[in-house]
Amino acid sequence: MSTTMISGSHRQARRMAKTRYEGIHIGRIGIGSVAVLTVLISAWGALVPYIGPTFGFSADGSSSWHWSLTHSLVGLVPGAVGVVIGLLILAETRGIMVGRGRMSLASAGVVAALAGAWFIVGPLAIPVITGHGAYFVAAAPLRELANQVGYAMGPGFILAVCGAFAIGWASRHQERASVPVDAVTSDAPSEATVPAVEA
Repeated sequence: MSTTMISGSHRQARRMAKTRYEGIHIGRIGIGSVAVLTVLISAWGALVPYIGPTFGFSADGSSSWHWSLTHSLVGLVPGAVGVVIGLLILAETRGIMVGRGRMSLASAGVVAALAGAWFIVGPLAIPVITGHGAYFVAAAPLRELANQVGYAMGPGFILAVCGAFAIGWASRHQERASVPVDAVTSDAPSEATVPAVEA
């Protein structure tokens, strides 16, 4: 056995330890994928009250790009918050790889989950807040279901799940990321200290 073989196995051990302690992925879904999904679903929730009527998808009977307090509170505000949070999580993925940003990631997950919850509760709460009628207009049962899923429950549920994933990811990997990779592999022999063995 030579020094080169020991050096190669040492590098492989460091690489395996680094991958294990970085914890970049859970299964096949990484935190970066969740961040992108958070941005996309939040953008949909924010824009659907304004662009939905363009292709015949108006839940409250308004026209395209109709600006109102109701549209702002139910769609635009939680959607904008979700987009910002998704971009924050995406920006933190670089810090995650070196073990930074755990608390901000967990906080971002909580805010994303709250924005998702508001997407679901908002249409029910807006008549109480503004004193106007129901957010969704009366329609055929299938159309009412499409409105609920497309405007409120769909984006809200997906955004809440993304937030919960970010919280779980942060709590699961916080302890592991706090242990430096060098400390994990410091017990492994280095090239300098391992003498060459004659074959």
